[in-house]
Amino acid sequence: MLRYCRSPLCLVVETRWLIPRGFDGFTPGPLILLRPGASDALIEHEKVHVRQFWRSWGLMGVFYLASRRWRLRYEVEAYRVQLRHSPPGAAHGLARVLAGKYRLRISEAEAYRLLTQDLHEPGK
Repeated sequence: MLRYCRSPLCLVVETRWLIPRGFDGFTPGPLILLRPGASDALIEHEKVHVRQFWRSWGLMGVFYLASRRWRLRYEVEAYRVQLRHSPPGAAHGLARVLAGKYRLRISEAEAYRLLTQDLHEPGK
């Protein structure tokens, strides 16, 4: 699959190659690489990373690799969008992935709190 998106401006490629082991999607800049069968929720997650790339004038990758704080910020934003597009009850699984795969040094409970805070407040 090869698809062009206008919002955000990116190219989506379905492939078994070039994606880091243990992940189903990878977004270097405006290119989204997905393993075959990726969910719509994951696609929305990866689109967030493309928006972050454009918002940072292309420097998102540098910030992401250089700083755990920026990596946490970027991933929490993307996982919160993914959670909104996931089936009910997905928060614990996403929190487990967030806490375990990105060298963030946070617990699963902290990841869960970050993903779900403000979701149950009125007006959110």
